[in-house]
Amino acid sequence: MKNINNHFMRAICISALISFNVITSCNKSSSEVPYSAINEYINLNLPSYINLNVINGWVYYGAGSRGIIIYRKSQTEFIVFDRNCPYDPTASCALVKVIPNNILAVDSCCGSQFSLFDGSVTQGPSANPLLQYRNDLLTNNVLHIYN
Repeated sequence: MKNINNHFMRAICISALISFNVITSCNKSSSEVPYSAINEYINLNLPSYINLNVINGWVYYGAGSRGIIIYRKSQTEFIVFDRNCPYDPTASCALVKVIPNNILAVDSCCGSQFSLFDGSVTQGPSANPLLQYRNDLLTNNVLHIYN
């Protein structure tokens, strides 16, 4: 009888471990966007950055993991996000795009939406915000973006 109880307990433990592994392996929200060194200086006086001369203006820029979004939050404040979606950043389609005339960015691959004010999730499945880079507005209307 003791031998049967040991086999039964082992079977329950193994079943519980397998269930736990299956459940946690489906949770992509713990994924991290790959690190990408960034140290860029953007001259906002150039015609290609005219959209950044107005509040709520934005542009895509070729830096970071899969590109970045530069968003002008106020007259003196910019927010810079990586375009790689944090839900499943290894997916080839995990790329956020700004919704025109809105303050949201969306990943059409997983359906997550993010606020451009702070990168927070406004609609899941992502539990993590967009990766944000540091920036400073320098003299002569130059934006320094770095990590």
